[in-house]
Amino acid sequence: MRLANLMLENFRACERLSLGFGKRLTVLLGGNGSGKTTVLDAISIGLGAVLTHLPSVSGINFKKSGDIRQVGNKIAPYARVALQMTSGLSWDRIQRRDKSKATTAATPPGVGLKTLETYLDRSVIDPLNSSSHFELPLIAYYGVSRAVLDVPLRRKGFPKSHTRLEALKGALDAQSSFRSAFIWFYNKENEEHRLQKEQRSFDVTLKELDTVRRAIGSIFPDISNPHIALYPLRLAVTLNGEQLDLMQLSDGYKTLLGLVIDLSMRMGLANPHLDDPLSAEAIVLIDEIDLHIHPSWQQRVLADLLRTFSNTQFVVSTHSPYIVETLNNHLKRSQLDAVPIGNPEIDAIMPLSSADVRVYLMENSRQQYLIDEASGLIDDSLLTHFNQINALYDQMREIEWGRQHD
Repeated sequence: MRLANLMLENFRACERLSLGFGKRLTVLLGGNGSGKTTVLDAISIGLGAVLTHLPSVSGINFKKSGDIRQVGNKIAPYARVALQMTSGLSWDRIQRRDKSKATTAATPPGVGLKTLETYLDRSVIDPLNSSSHFELPLIAYYGVSRAVLDVPLRRKGFPKSHTRLEALKGALDAQSSFRSAFIWFYNKENEEHRLQKEQRSFDVTLKELDTVRRAIGSIFPDISNPHIALYPLRLAVTLNGEQLDLMQLSDGYKTLLGLVIDLSMRMGLANPHLDDPLSAEAIVLIDEIDLHIHPSWQQRVLADLLRTFSNTQFVVSTHSPYIVETLNNHLKRSQLDAVPIGNPEIDAIMPLSSADVRVYLMENSRQQYLIDEASGLIDDSLLTHFNQINALYDQMREIEWGRQHD
């Protein structure tokens, strides 16, 4: 599954919006209150229909109140979230203001969920019930609360086994779901230790754990040996030769490391039969991708995620100029046909085709497409809130120049 288009009607502050997605990356820029999170929440509601139809997991839906657009004291008759996939599969979800005939008459007919449910029956549920081969579509949403990691204090009540569909448990809640990843890691380590004892070799490892270890090593080359430590119960890592509790790390490390562990765990759990579970198709939403991350990390976080999760479609929001300018470098590198040119810094840049990327400026729940057709680059001159500082600097330089030449 891969997103092609989103359409919103009367959703929160947005009257109407249509937005296309990049095959690999969609970036939503804008200040607070511009509508970035509204778009991400709408996608999660649309994708919630997938989880709701699957057994053993539950999706999210519209809230009981607050999701239908209200102007003054007047509430619109309905709110609609419609999604279309690159395969042509489409569906929508509608919330009506009430059950009156007038509201029903004012609500245009929708696509509904039948086509989606038929697809899920055929591609997931029927193969699951018949123990046949299938690839489980993975979706996940990481909101700003991901910075608060929920780590269990004791082992009481831990489940002893895990199923593939657990990879989608709480996947769209946008809350910190690190507790589930922690429990999974604990159980898999115990399973790995038992295998090592049986085969009398510490070289024996579990593929699912190796998936998480590879993801961590890819994005954090300075971190190694992630493991569950006891007394007290905690997840420990080795950082620059020193063993540390996860909770001792900086907010930037914790925020990004928690996301990487959770996402790679879900991918390993969802499709353990694949040679490389990290290469499975997935849709991942991240609100404020620059959250707590140092500017030097902001310049590589997109490339690190895209490289590590090589077939994942990311939809992210940000208001970081570092991410904007670095993304332009990735786009420009692609225009050089990714041919090595002998400059180590340039050769190390991951190429990104403008055909695989969409960048929007969000303002008042409306979007403006920012990739210039002629150059294939982000037109950052349109980002006035990024350029006001430079404008003031230029004015002061002109004043200084004028004084020097009076």
